[in-house]
Amino acid sequence: MLIYPALGMSGTFVRHVPIGLLYAAIGLVQKKYDVEIFDCRLYPQNWREILQSKLSEIAKNILAVGVSVMSGTPIKSAIEIGRMVKSIDPEIINIWGGPHATFFPESILENNWYCDIVVSKNAVSSFQQLATALLENSCYSNIPGIFYKHMTSKEIRSTPADCSTFEFYDYREIPYHLISDYSLYGQLDQKDKIIFPMYSALGCPYRCSFCSSPAEYNQIVGPKWVPLPVKEVVDHIAYVVRKYRANYIYFIDNDSFVDLKHVEAIMDEIERQGIRVKLGFRGARINEIKKMTHEFIEKLSRCGTDILHIGAESGSDRILDLIKKNCTVDDIIECNRKLAQHTKIIAAYNFIMGVPTETYEDLVATKDLMLKLIRENPQCLIFTPNKFRPLPGTELFSLVVNTWGYKSPQTLEEWVQVEAEGDYSDLWYTQKMKRYCDLLLIGSYFIDKKIFKVTSGGSLFYRLLRLIARIYYPIIFLRMYFSIDCFFIEHKMYKLIKELMPRFTSIKGNT
Repeated sequence: MLIYPALGMSGTFVRHVPIGLLYAAIGLVQKKYDVEIFDCRLYPQNWREILQSKLSEIAKNILAVGVSVMSGTPIKSAIEIGRMVKSIDPEIINIWGGPHATFFPESILENNWYCDIVVSKNAVSSFQQLATALLENSCYSNIPGIFYKHMTSKEIRSTPADCSTFEFYDYREIPYHLISDYSLYGQLDQKDKIIFPMYSALGCPYRCSFCSSPAEYNQIVGPKWVPLPVKEVVDHIAYVVRKYRANYIYFIDNDSFVDLKHVEAIMDEIERQGIRVKLGFRGARINEIKKMTHEFIEKLSRCGTDILHIGAESGSDRILDLIKKNCTVDDIIECNRKLAQHTKIIAAYNFIMGVPTETYEDLVATKDLMLKLIRENPQCLIFTPNKFRPLPGTELFSLVVNTWGYKSPQTLEEWVQVEAEGDYSDLWYTQKMKRYCDLLLIGSYFIDKKIFKVTSGGSLFYRLLRLIARIYYPIIFLRMYFSIDCFFIEHKMYKLIKELMPRFTSIKGNT
């Protein structure tokens, strides 16, 4: 059984197909193992009861339980799942994988009795080998990428994973049949969208100093960004459109536009095959958009592209240089004006705050840039700014360790707090700057009027959100415009709502 844990507030609004679990299952399905996927996000109010009942019912037939875990809030539910599994049958092997297992495998096994084995990094082949070893009751200590505790010494041992190449599998090998109803996935209350995440390229060639990708791809021999064959990508799109009624493809590449000719070739093939589908791209950089012609952007639009996620990151040239974004604030403004001319494509901007050495003036500059982007491109979106997280292996991690003596979380419970809206800047941030970050956080939800752009307001829940947004917009606009962050009771209310919302709501308008 492969389990996707419950998330925090983000899981309330966005719930995409657990593509990581489908990839993890490839080798198991090839070996004819029975695999079942359980997604806790589908049952926001009672996933514990449903999962416990299911596990109890089939406990005698379970070889192992695999849990995919990201750092932050998902760890909390993953811990609950591990304890639940062991309470039902201590003999069931509990395996953790996913992003947190890739970067911090030792933190999972340290002083924890509810996880037996961690599969790190390239996991498809390793996971299949591990399942075979467990079934045959044979040794698994030499399987690449496996972390475990020695039975007698309790010492954490591991076998290095082979990370010299990207792990790629033909789309025909992805066991899409393991998910019975794709209509349960989506975002917000967009009930008409059947969204399939997909890759058009692997890796990332850039060296952003806050990002884990350079560390992740450091061992890759050869190019750090590899485009997938154009026909393979488009045939994949045609396959899920035909077989699973997909009408929206979300490219989850770290960066899709390193080679504009590659993307253009995909668009040409989509047109040649006559595929009618909407497209979204998660990875786009300002230095790449600068190279796009209006003809190129128009082709994206004609082929169904309706959103580009763009890393603007900061309104300060100094910070942009520090985090190695290869652009300036003027470049961001220029690209925004270019995209504003293509009204069918939403420019959705990511920002980061809490970066080491960032000043109050830098934060104000970021706020000014947000407002300018919206003013000059009213259809654009401002995503909730990510709080800088010091991740081992990144350049900025070395900076905060050497300059401020920062120490990474040492336990899983501490890692629960490491999330996009967490606060790790105590060492280099003043209280005044923290308050301003709170202002940017709350403002990002309302200042672009995104609730009216991306929801229909069909359900009671979303109608209420739209009413709140309509009433609150003038207040937050004045707060943002004049940088008024005092008596900010809204942030306290937000934290309370954030705690309660996942218990009472789910996406697509259900309550």
